[in-house]
Amino acid sequence: MVSLSPHGSKGEVPPAGSNPPPVHKAMTSASPNQPTISIIVPNWNGERWLGRCLSSLQIASRAAGVPCELIVVDDASSDGSCDLVRSQFPKARLLTLAKNVGFARAVNLGARKATGKYLLLANNDLSARQDFIENLYGAFREDPSGNLFAVSAKTVGWYDGKPNQLCMGAVWRGGRITPAWSDPDDRSPCLFVQAGAALYDRRRFLQLGGLCPLFEPGYWEDYDLSWRAARMGWSQKYEPAALALHIGGGSMTRRYGPDGVARMKSRNHLLFEIRNLRSPRLLMEWGARLPLTLSRDFTKYREPSSLTSGLGAAFPRLHKAISGRMFISGSLTDEELLAPWKDFRPSF
Repeated sequence: MVSLSPHGSKGEVPPAGSNPPPVHKAMTSASPNQPTISIIVPNWNGERWLGRCLSSLQIASRAAGVPCELIVVDDASSDGSCDLVRSQFPKARLLTLAKNVGFARAVNLGARKATGKYLLLANNDLSARQDFIENLYGAFREDPSGNLFAVSAKTVGWYDGKPNQLCMGAVWRGGRITPAWSDPDDRSPCLFVQAGAALYDRRRFLQLGGLCPLFEPGYWEDYDLSWRAARMGWSQKYEPAALALHIGGGSMTRRYGPDGVARMKSRNHLLFEIRNLRSPRLLMEWGARLPLTLSRDFTKYREPSSLTSGLGAAFPRLHKAISGRMFISGSLTDEELLAPWKDFRPSF
């Protein structure tokens, strides 16, 4: 069950993998204007970062000059997160979940309750620069095609200032779909959008069913969404002028530890490929190379690698990954999706 504070209304959390439910008109905050942008911050035990995150987003929303609503989806936190929101951010809408459901379901709940034309998704350990929202929204406002699905921001490490989310494409290497990064100075096309710092077309987000819970509690669900949007022929952009500081995996690392996070990422990478690969040629290469990669890793490390443990963790979810393939729409092929990034290389 989920409760909506401060109003106290309740509703059911939809089952995993269900079709996108009808969009309900949500109650607005104190602003009499219909919001253009709904800011959604999913949170689990993020009290130590949440206040700084929400403060920065409030400042950025005022600087953007467009009506915004702020929605915090608390995923059954046991710390003081909810009290912090109620006391320090009374105009924010607080959706509280009695049971922890993971990043994807929390975001999807916020998206259904939102009323804005656009969804700004922000991790709870993000601190946005003042022009963050203005620059993300500017990419939509200046897009002449009307075909733009999402705009991804640039994030840098909280402590060291090193980039941790840039312009993301993908290449086919060693029989795997491998993310590849670049660091352009100007707004550029991208393939993968980071759901922890991005602006989405809300109608299209809901049309795709939002983030897939297959990957819960987190990682690769935003890549999956981006891949499905690209298969539909929708464009995605990276906007380096939209800059934010990001701790990266703050809540996840505290809960699962570094090894658990590595295993989760490896598992979800495999599930992503099983769910999304369509090309017979690439599927055959993927199936042929995977055992060789596993054998090489075991020989190198003499113990189970993150890929080996990730594969074991993926087995209980294989049926959902395979059955979910039939619900993915779009006409572009895997080769067409990968072609723009064939010369893409990491720049750091």
